[in-house]
Amino acid sequence: MQANAMLSNDGGGVQRWNTVRRNFLPRMSPMAKQLSLDRGTTVAKSSCVLIDEYTSHSTVHGMRYISKASLLEKIFWITMLTICGLSACYIGNELWLKFRSMPTQLAVKDTHVPLYEFPFPSITICPAIKVKKTKALEYFSRYINIDNVTLQTELVYIMSALSTMQQPTYFRMAEYVEKSKHLLPLFGKINLTDFMLTTLPTCNELFGRCKWHGDIISCCEAFSLQRTEEGFCYSFNSLTSEAGKHCPLSEVLENEGIVEEDDYMYPGCQLRRNTAVGTVTGLEVFLYKTNMSESLGLGQRDKDGARVMIHTSYQFPNAGDGIWLRSEEGRRLNIMISPVITVTSSRVKDLSVSTRGCVFPDERELYIYHVYTQSSCLIQCRMEFILYSCGCHMYFFMRPDDGKPMCGIPDLPCISHNTRHIRMLTPPKGTPGFEARLIRDSLDCSQCIPTCYETTHEIEMESSPDQRTSVWKLFSYLDVAYGNLGSKKYQRDITFAWTDLLVALGGVANLFLGFSILSVAEFIYWTLKICVNKFIRLYK
Repeated sequence: MQANAMLSNDGGGVQRWNTVRRNFLPRMSPMAKQLSLDRGTTVAKSSCVLIDEYTSHSTVHGMRYISKASLLEKIFWITMLTICGLSACYIGNELWLKFRSMPTQLAVKDTHVPLYEFPFPSITICPAIKVKKTKALEYFSRYINIDNVTLQTELVYIMSALSTMQQPTYFRMAEYVEKSKHLLPLFGKINLTDFMLTTLPTCNELFGRCKWHGDIISCCEAFSLQRTEEGFCYSFNSLTSEAGKHCPLSEVLENEGIVEEDDYMYPGCQLRRNTAVGTVTGLEVFLYKTNMSESLGLGQRDKDGARVMIHTSYQFPNAGDGIWLRSEEGRRLNIMISPVITVTSSRVKDLSVSTRGCVFPDERELYIYHVYTQSSCLIQCRMEFILYSCGCHMYFFMRPDDGKPMCGIPDLPCISHNTRHIRMLTPPKGTPGFEARLIRDSLDCSQCIPTCYETTHEIEMESSPDQRTSVWKLFSYLDVAYGNLGSKKYQRDITFAWTDLLVALGGVANLFLGFSILSVAEFIYWTLKICVNKFIRLYK
């Protein structure tokens, strides 16, 4: 009788479960009823029993020893599992921090890339004379009477202000603007772009002879007008010049080997290449003697000759990096170039810009040019600062259709006042070693981050008299060539991809716990099973 009562108490839940099934489910066969009774008994197991079963069958190392062990053994294995679990979590966290903090790395990919795989660098030559004195006076005579000698002297100050209006010598404008400020309002209708183009030495006045691969070529066909922060210059093999600016982004990237070439070639967009090394194997340029009667003397950056700038075809030349080529009989400037190429794996593009720390050329577009580079972005940043300060665009570059005018001669005082300190960029906040005054006067161009694809040029130069007879017939001989047979290439790639992170985390989990993906599925299965059991026991 006591046994029957115990059976009644233990099996009461099962009997109520079967009653519910008989009331709400279709009639079943005797065999199905027996199967349902067995399932009800299984489901109704206590949570402790199910947890014990899980520990007995778990694939996690050490878990099975907990179920049927003495209290001391259970304490030991629970302690060991806790230590191993915490160790795995700690190392896993370190791996995650590594994945987040060092997503990419730059490594040498090749130390001898053949020269024919990339274009010959762009060579930009800027004449020292930006404003020819006689042409400028003739231009000014359209607006005022310049017969007065004193007035002509004051007009030379305006020419000097325009000649020194360039990065990074804006500060030199101040004295010339101050001496001529009472005349500036008289020339409010002058188009500064037209004025600077009219007074610039022409190609035929600057270049005497040009050679490419040792063969004579037409200088005025090889060199095109180039916009720079130094004013108007002439560029060889440049896609940012007036002759190459029509080339689309796809063509620019193909020329640089960033993307595969297609079958269509835009006219005038194919850049020159070279495979030879050493003097007289690249570009040779002979300049005419500077006409000193047109020079402004100390009122211009250089008294004679020209500035030579080496840059990549899709970048604007950096006006502060020019090498002075003096106008001197028999003077030879030899420049040996060693390109350094940086490329980026396509996998890096999946990362955010802030994470990878660089921008692909097709991800941003500048109004001064349709290919993004850090140097071009810095140029545009400076131009936007002048626009914000003076309400006008500089004549150097093409301006956007925003309704803002181009800066004219009456705007020279504003430009002079607001550009004296833009040579320095604002450092990150909290960086030591900077005076408060320098930071206050610096220019914030933090949005200009490096380019994922970039070509720089290591330069070795020598300036000396040349013994060749042809050199002495002309002035300022420039010889630009490659210095090595190959180029160095770096590649930026993902340091720790998510697949690497997954493998590393799996190895750590397996080392400490014998853990695997199946262990996760196993844990989820038993967790759901225990929850279902709880739910059934709660409502039966």
